[in-house]
Amino acid sequence: MTALDDTSVPVALRTADDDVTQAITVFTDVLQQLQDSHRLLEERALHMEAELCRTNGELEAKVEELDRVKRHLEAVLAAIPTGVVVYDAAGRVIRANDAATEILGADRLDLADADAIAAVAGDVTDGAPTEVTCGDGAVRVLARRRSTIRLAGDEGHGEVEVIEDQTELVRAQERLHRLDKTAALGTMAGGIAHEIRNPLHAIQGFAELLCREPSIDAGSKAFRHARRIREGVSEIEGIVASMLGIAGHGELALETFEVVGMLEDAVDAARRGREDASRWSVELDVSAGRITADRIKLRQAVRNLVANACDAQPGGGRVVVCAHETAAGVRLTVADDGPGIGAADAHRLCDPFFTTRAEGTGLGLALVQRVAELHGGSLELEPSLEPLQGACFALLVPGAGVADDADRREANVLTAH
Repeated sequence: MTALDDTSVPVALRTADDDVTQAITVFTDVLQQLQDSHRLLEERALHMEAELCRTNGELEAKVEELDRVKRHLEAVLAAIPTGVVVYDAAGRVIRANDAATEILGADRLDLADADAIAAVAGDVTDGAPTEVTCGDGAVRVLARRRSTIRLAGDEGHGEVEVIEDQTELVRAQERLHRLDKTAALGTMAGGIAHEIRNPLHAIQGFAELLCREPSIDAGSKAFRHARRIREGVSEIEGIVASMLGIAGHGELALETFEVVGMLEDAVDAARRGREDASRWSVELDVSAGRITADRIKLRQAVRNLVANACDAQPGGGRVVVCAHETAAGVRLTVADDGPGIGAADAHRLCDPFFTTRAEGTGLGLALVQRVAELHGGSLELEPSLEPLQGACFALLVPGAGVADDADRREANVLTAH
């Protein structure tokens, strides 16, 4: 069989073969390009995945760092002894530290908005100390300041308020002022005692002579005038004695005596001279036995407390006097059923010459506090003693109460008529 040369192959067949060959070449080139592109895409995807992993790691590290910073700032905010309240741009409370809730006497739910804080602490006074009755009923002196929170390029992003409890500072200043007044009172009392008592005694002596004058009838106007002169002199003498007692230099005549006897004498002294003393029911609740103290000064202090309790109930009422032993000493309390004492006046009651009664001298409680201080004790205004609704004063004489036996420790409830 004879082989065929190219010239013997039809032209159409040769053209078809060339097209197939060319197509195969093109397909191979395209396939190669696709493989190269796929490889490049895989490499880029791996690179991007590695970048994403690295970026995610950096973001996680930043989130952890931000969380640490946030926890640190929260810890710093909680540790600040001054109250801090943070408001958002709309004036809503978004954060309040423990000091703020403690100072304001309310929990965070109670301080959920600015109006609640204003209701508890009043309006902001730009740092001026203001006396406030807080949510827990305590009267505190608060200094409040507000500042706007500003971010870069922002006019305002809320406010932060700082609340400082200056109660102790103000009370200490008041005590210092009271001591200054007491020192001045001592200087004045010494001069008064010397310059006034002698003429007072002369006036009282002449008034006594007038009252005893046979020519003056007991029902006459002259007799009444003489008696009033005598009563006025006694009142002035009492004021001078109180001033000297407040300004005393701390001399105590210590002795050991029965508490119940001292209280009975004090109650009798407080009731003596009152018209229709039966209007006041004075009850003694005594479990303390013997006490070592200045009997005269302590009796005078209790007498003043009982007298104040009676004065708080002009129409008559109930007064309860208690004496019990505690770990700190003997605790004497006098409670009444009167109108009580307003929170605004509570911290000024022991200031010399401060009184809420038109006829009062303002020396009674100052003298009681002085007696407490001389004994190393204290005088406190406490919540009313149920079922009584009025004031309750507690006088503590530290480390002085010693009961003789078990019988003296039993409550001995007496009623003074």
